[in-house]
Amino acid sequence: MSGMWAVCKREFSSYFVTPIGYVIIGVYSLITGLGFLASFLYYARISQSPAAFDYSSIPSLEETMLSPFLVFCGQILIFLAPLITMRLLAEEKNRGTMELMLTYPLRDRDIIFGKYLAALGMALIMMLVVGVYMAIVAVFATVEPAVLLFGMLTVFLMGAALISLGLMISALTSNQVTSGVLTFGLVFIMYVISALARDLSPDNPAPANWGEGIRDAIGFIYTIFRTILVELSIDAHARDMAQGIVQPEDIAYYVLFAAFFIFATFRVLESRKWRAIS
Repeated sequence: MSGMWAVCKREFSSYFVTPIGYVIIGVYSLITGLGFLASFLYYARISQSPAAFDYSSIPSLEETMLSPFLVFCGQILIFLAPLITMRLLAEEKNRGTMELMLTYPLRDRDIIFGKYLAALGMALIMMLVVGVYMAIVAVFATVEPAVLLFGMLTVFLMGAALISLGLMISALTSNQVTSGVLTFGLVFIMYVISALARDLSPDNPAPANWGEGIRDAIGFIYTIFRTILVELSIDAHARDMAQGIVQPEDIAYYVLFAAFFIFATFRVLESRKWRAIS
């Protein structure tokens, strides 16, 4: 445990030795602040004249403003998480210090979890920014505290999942820029595929004049394929949670997502050791 915390403290402090940590937090605060202001003003306009926006009455604050804004806060991490994770392991390999770290009395878990926790520390600082917006909502509107807390948890879980993916990509590469670009590209492709899949019709695509058995088989495969694509996006499970509707499968998605890529990071480091021995 001491080795893990040593790595965590060293890595976390390194974010603020250079401007990168301040830039990430500043950019996140600016973008989410503008998003919050736009969402707040938009909901105020709807509240003044619901009929002009095709509402019969004043809509729910959670559904109309809060949930889209919190999902937006998580989506911004698609762009910023690669900046947090790109240097975690790639920089160590680029500088030639990875081998030195592995010769220290440090286990793989100390290195991986130490760096992962340091990156989560950055995510927690961003949650403080989101917490300011939630406090403003609590002052000006009547919203259950649980809804606000689960909304912040949603953004944090999205960040934790993205960081685990970036950590694994950083372990695969030896260049920070390559790591950041690959992480962003992979997450963005997942997001685009999921967005396109939501437009796919849920109906069976097989022609009506085909045999019933063939149509059922094609419909079954198509349903599984469409479901996988829709659920692939990192924000697919965030919309209900951001409204305080918590379902076990939504939390399980983010936990299993992070666990899978942390496990993959362990395998990458192990393969590096075997290559070094051979």
